[in-house]
Amino acid sequence: MSAMNAMGAMSAMRKDAMTPPHELPPPPPAPDERPWKDRAGLLDARARAMGALARWYLAPHRALLLWLSTLVFALGWSLAVSGFQFLVKGEIIEHVLGVIFLGLALGATVPSSLGVFSGLRSDVFVGACLRDWAELERDPRTLPHWRVSGGALLWLGPSIVLACLGLALGGFAVFSDVGTESVGTVAGIGLVFAAAGALGMAKAIDYYRLVGRELRPLRSDTGGPDAYGPDPLEPDPLDPDSGYDDGFSDDGFSDDGFSDDGFCSD
Repeated sequence: MSAMNAMGAMSAMRKDAMTPPHELPPPPPAPDERPWKDRAGLLDARARAMGALARWYLAPHRALLLWLSTLVFALGWSLAVSGFQFLVKGEIIEHVLGVIFLGLALGATVPSSLGVFSGLRSDVFVGACLRDWAELERDPRTLPHWRVSGGALLWLGPSIVLACLGLALGGFAVFSDVGTESVGTVAGIGLVFAAAGALGMAKAIDYYRLVGRELRPLRSDTGGPDAYGPDPLEPDPLDPDSGYDDGFSDDGFSDDGFSDDGFCSD
């Protein structure tokens, strides 16, 4: 019953991962189509877009989807190895058990693989949108509007543990005296864990790279307001007395929201 509940939860989260991110802001427009009349407007739109994208990109439920899919796939791999071992024994009962185990393995590995690949496809697209917005400008003052450090840490920490566990299992299968029948199971599970951990770490590192880029000072020979500090002619978006309206509501989105036209979709 618990296995069926886990499969149901994974199926629901996989459906969420396969849903096109219509609620997310679009990629930045081309230079000749940008609607912003000044740098303040660009920074405001950039902060709102990056906030929505970063929260989706590092959402905790997407990490749970990856880990649950990894566990289900590892279970399917174990069933598949056992099924093949039953088939090669040559007895009628073992053949029947082998077919049953292989059927269960197929039911576990196919949905979990689809969930991972669908989520990875959406992550690649949304991550590209996030990087495109980040490359428009650089402004540490608006960083608090799109920083999701807790989400990044949630992805990074368990992913490191999962990758280390996978490497340990792989090393144990190769260098220990584990039985021949168990080598494939242990090594396969280790490979699955290491791959899932690497995906999670890559996602968190990608986010930290954007934050590091935002905090890195510009060279003075690049020109622009950031090269020499804040522009005295523009209001400070973090100063409550400057009259600067950042257009954010309490949940981090703009007060007027985003329209449905032109949103990122798969």
